[in-house]
Amino acid sequence: MLDLLSIFGRLHPVVLHIPLGLIAGLAVLEGVAVLRKQPPAPRLLVALAAFGAVLAASTGWILHQEPGFGGDLIDLHKPMGIATAIGASACLVFRMRNDSRHYRIALMAAALVMVPAGHFGATMVHGEGYLLGPLESEVVSTTPVEEVGLDNLLMASYAEHVVPILEARCISCHGTRKKKSGLRLDSPEAILAGGEGGPALESGAPDDSELLFRLLLPLEDDDHMPPEGRRQPTAAELVLVEAWIASGFSFTEPFALVEGAEIPQAPDPSEKDALESAPLRALAALRSRLVHVQPIASDTHEILVDFSAPASEIQDADVRKLLRPLEDHIAELSLARTRVTDSVMEFLADMPRLRRLDLRQTSIGDVGLDWLEGHKNLEELVLVRTGVTDASTSTLLNLPALRRLWIWESQVTPTGRALLRSDRPELLVDAGDTADSTALETEADLVLTGDAPPVDGPPPEVDLTALKLVNDTCPVSGSPVDPAFTILYEGRAIGFCCPNCPKTFWLDPVPFLEKLP
Repeated sequence: MLDLLSIFGRLHPVVLHIPLGLIAGLAVLEGVAVLRKQPPAPRLLVALAAFGAVLAASTGWILHQEPGFGGDLIDLHKPMGIATAIGASACLVFRMRNDSRHYRIALMAAALVMVPAGHFGATMVHGEGYLLGPLESEVVSTTPVEEVGLDNLLMASYAEHVVPILEARCISCHGTRKKKSGLRLDSPEAILAGGEGGPALESGAPDDSELLFRLLLPLEDDDHMPPEGRRQPTAAELVLVEAWIASGFSFTEPFALVEGAEIPQAPDPSEKDALESAPLRALAALRSRLVHVQPIASDTHEILVDFSAPASEIQDADVRKLLRPLEDHIAELSLARTRVTDSVMEFLADMPRLRRLDLRQTSIGDVGLDWLEGHKNLEELVLVRTGVTDASTSTLLNLPALRRLWIWESQVTPTGRALLRSDRPELLVDAGDTADSTALETEADLVLTGDAPPVDGPPPEVDLTALKLVNDTCPVSGSPVDPAFTILYEGRAIGFCCPNCPKTFWLDPVPFLEKLP
């Protein structure tokens, strides 16, 4: 039920345009009608406007309940949106009563309130200054790099170099729309104010600054920012942010980068929301083939895909067709026991977010595995019962993020395992060759005795067809029973009409027992 409410709330950006257009259009029509002394607009248009306004306000209210939405703008936008819905509803009431005067007054009021409501909503989505942004003059130099001083140091600035990084990596969760942990990073004043945990920056002390500390934590750490699954800053961007904090994080004065550093390429502004939700049609296609698919976490668009159920019928072409629309979203993929071959590995190697790949009991060999060489994010790889041999050790050693490897019952020899373990001691290689654990406790040996009473011959068989049935009609289908299909349940002989009905009965006997005499 909560999932359906969330989907309903996320319709808000779609349905809000219904009242915007209709209320604005009605305002114009009524203005012309007053000048020309014409009757008011048809009731149907007024009803559609009122319905659209109420629907937009309802979806907006539900959307506001999701975590991460807050701030001053939402506190202004919400009551004005509700007021617009109330005003549009009042228009409909007066119009149905043929009270043209009060109908038009209510319409003008709703239109006037709708303007700031729409403005604050657009500001939450697009940021401050979106409307008049093209008219504002450039205040920051467009020169990307400046060389100054005797040491020829590179100089950077907050406005030109730090802001684009924050906008691309941080503002989606720490801006006007969302301010997780009470922290906003969309203005100098907000940055200096810090968040619920205190200041985000410490002057001249980058190591003590919470902002940089979170950025430098290992990706798998729960406190790492941006969260795992979101676009991460590059090494050059991290160096630049650290230099800015070390210099005292001035918002107006330029600062020097350390020797050997470089000015990072400005992130593409569209990267902030580049990872859109997975295409619904592609997800539906997977589920129609009984493929299990689910999100990795509630706050990311990464997904897990498991082909276990239809494994026997899945081939290379199926994998490419079903997963191509989703290749940028897949973080965990299981192709265990499918009929894929080495030719599909080139496609899998291009999945940028793939962190776990299960290829157990497939025909994948050394040729296919070579495509994975150098994959930057692959952390876990299952090659159990595959044709992979020692020839693939160089490929496996050249997977920088690999942390866990399963190769038992593969063609990798003890020599190959030893090479993997010696060259990558941090890599956990599970080859089924570790020493058995010592048993903490064992049961005593079973001693057989002759205490049981003797049995003369085999136990008698029960002829179910000779039993007296408790029913004449099948409790599952309602058809006449056939004694050949009889079962014993709690001492009673129950008859059925065919061999399929007893199977249905055993799944859940309770509703069928109620039909028996």
